[in-house]
Amino acid sequence: MSLKIHAEIMIAGDGSFYENYTLVTKENEIIYVGPKEHAPSAIDTIECKVLMPGMWDTHIHYSGIYRAAVEETIFTKSSVAALRSTWDVKETLKAGFTSVREVGGNGIALNQVIQEGVIPGPRIYAAGDILSTTGGHGDIHNISLDFVMNMNSQGFGILCDGVSECLKAVRKQLREGAEVIKYCASGGVMSKIDHPMHQQFSIEEQRAIVEEAKRSEVAIAAHCHGEAGIRSAIEAGVTTIDHGTYLTEELADIMLEKGTILVPTRYVIEKLIANAEKMGVADYAVKKIKALSNQHANAIRMAIKKGVKIAVGTDIFVSGPKGIFLHGENAMELQYLVELGMTPMDAIVAATGNGPLTLGGRAPKSGMLKVGYEADMITLKANPLEDIKVLTNRSNILNVIKQGDIVL
Repeated sequence: MSLKIHAEIMIAGDGSFYENYTLVTKENEIIYVGPKEHAPSAIDTIECKVLMPGMWDTHIHYSGIYRAAVEETIFTKSSVAALRSTWDVKETLKAGFTSVREVGGNGIALNQVIQEGVIPGPRIYAAGDILSTTGGHGDIHNISLDFVMNMNSQGFGILCDGVSECLKAVRKQLREGAEVIKYCASGGVMSKIDHPMHQQFSIEEQRAIVEEAKRSEVAIAAHCHGEAGIRSAIEAGVTTIDHGTYLTEELADIMLEKGTILVPTRYVIEKLIANAEKMGVADYAVKKIKALSNQHANAIRMAIKKGVKIAVGTDIFVSGPKGIFLHGENAMELQYLVELGMTPMDAIVAATGNGPLTLGGRAPKSGMLKVGYEADMITLKANPLEDIKVLTNRSNILNVIKQGDIVL
């Protein structure tokens, strides 16, 4: 298949834009970007107001659970969870997100059936199970430890303690086909007894995880809220700091020096603050999110001002159309980033050109409208550079093109 798209405005994904430009694809590759008069012929033609790359959500979960409660990951049948997630991936794609980094959930299996053409959805770069210490953020604290360790947790947590167990846990995920490794460097919000400020995994364990993953050129995402966890994860050499609530100016400077990427996930915090109590989220989680919300916002503002590289991630982890979070609302993260100090263009770069960078050495040529890059893009009837909320309104998305095919 070949496709020619002429746009009044073409947003390239690297911070630049062009007026009255034409792009031509062949199969899953962009073969021409430039003036209309020099463009090669193609089978199909589209004319649009705005053309931009398909977006990336680099922190998402296809867990297939209906409630915002971690114990649901082991009480939900794996077949039910996977079937629920088919709705989620379809909504993600319809929202203009053609690629995601799924950091714990059913993503490995979902990507297989999506790539086979069985169901519609984005290209999923999945982590498999989240690595956690016993008693850590990936543990389920109100259930027997033996039960947790013997149950399939739908990608929520695999418990590992000590260097040898950490190495084996990484190797298990790689064996399953993981394209990113996720571990919890600090406590979290939705887990019962641990504290977001506290470091989890020793530096020796974290280095073992990172080095083992990097031997296979696989990127590492570190769940981090507290300063100690952020510091240790950066020192261990992770690819991304996810959340980054207690990020300091000193640590931001180190991230700039090392090229570590921040994935702030403001969406999940905003949604929990607005909806947690009325949706019956556990009291301990409500207290935690209220305690860290303002600090998280301030950390993002500081990181934006300093120029830390940021990639869009939502942390949507509940399935279906009736939850606190909704797959398909992914572009709201761009809106929150703009409210915290980004320009619309910078927010778009965070959702496009920066997305593949979260995959480290395996980063695909994606997220930019350049010759030789993957043919993932969206056409719009309004300009998000003038109002970033254009991307949060589905009616503004005219076409979603994934891997060279018009899927919407």
